[in-house]
Amino acid sequence: MATHEPRNWQTPANASIDSYAEIWADEILPIARDAHARLEFRNVKPFLDNDRIVAAGETIEKRMPGQMLYRTWATGIVRDELHKAGWRLADLLEKIL
Repeated sequence: MATHEPRNWQTPANASIDSYAEIWADEILPIARDAHARLEFRNVKPFLDNDRIVAAGETIEKRMPGQMLYRTWATGIVRDELHKAGWRLADLLEKIL
């Protein structure tokens, strides 16, 4: 991953460092929406865990004709996003140090 640049990793040149987190969050939201749409959540119930309320339940993949398995799709997404994150972190550190 370190030997070649990932596609679309660079933040716009005119963006301030203070806006990086928002830019990156806006970029990932459509992917998060796709991930959520590929899954069905069942029997989700709140419970107390170390003085805070959390939810737990079952997650079932929605099988759709013509789409790859969720695990295969998500593995590729995670690999791509981690690749970009490494390059972005290196770039950010170069700018602030």
